[in-house]
Amino acid sequence: MKRLLVPGCVLLFTASLAAQTATHRSYDTAFLGPPMADPVLQHAKETFVLFGCGYCHGVNLVSRGEATDLMHSALVGSDENGNRIGPLLRAGIPQTAKLSPMPQFSDLSDKQIAAIVTWIHYARRKGRFQELTAASVQSGDAAAGKTYFDRACSSCHAIDRDLAGIGNKYDAAALRAAVLDPKGLKVELSFTVDRIKDTKITTAQQRHHALLENYSVDDVANLVAYLASSR
Repeated sequence: MKRLLVPGCVLLFTASLAAQTATHRSYDTAFLGPPMADPVLQHAKETFVLFGCGYCHGVNLVSRGEATDLMHSALVGSDENGNRIGPLLRAGIPQTAKLSPMPQFSDLSDKQIAAIVTWIHYARRKGRFQELTAASVQSGDAAAGKTYFDRACSSCHAIDRDLAGIGNKYDAAALRAAVLDPKGLKVELSFTVDRIKDTKITTAQQRHHALLENYSVDDVANLVAYLASSR
């Protein structure tokens, strides 16, 4: 029996290798970019492109023609887990004087919409981060920074507790980097039971990701000025 199975295994392995090679050759790296290490994000990107979103809005949200600029869209910025984007995808958008029409995607499954939403938010975060880090550093208004902090940050942080004296510990450049990309939230994806049950980091990541998608240059400068004043 073993001798009979070996040729079959060889044939299966050869067929699998051929299929992988064909898939690799058909992958449009010039348009999609190189495959991502994270399979969830790679699937999300391919779903975004498969249904034509990337053609009009750009794979990395650099809009083409009259398509909505998803990188700076207020609707995308206010979306939470697809609650705004999902219904819009299913309903479509009629043509306006400024924008081309967007077809209905009413036949998309919930999982497909979730994948598209995942890619839009990921690409938006990456793009906004690049814009903010490339922007000229400017002086901020500490009072305006306090107002922003009280509204957007104080539910998780206290300036007189976990951030006490932060202005003495870090210079403005380090504070700016921490606002845009907190090191404490840089953790590898894991599907272990203990990580899945620990929602603290996941919740914090989601909150900071939402802030990053909506920061303006002034918001960052003002926050840095306020944090720097805590001594």
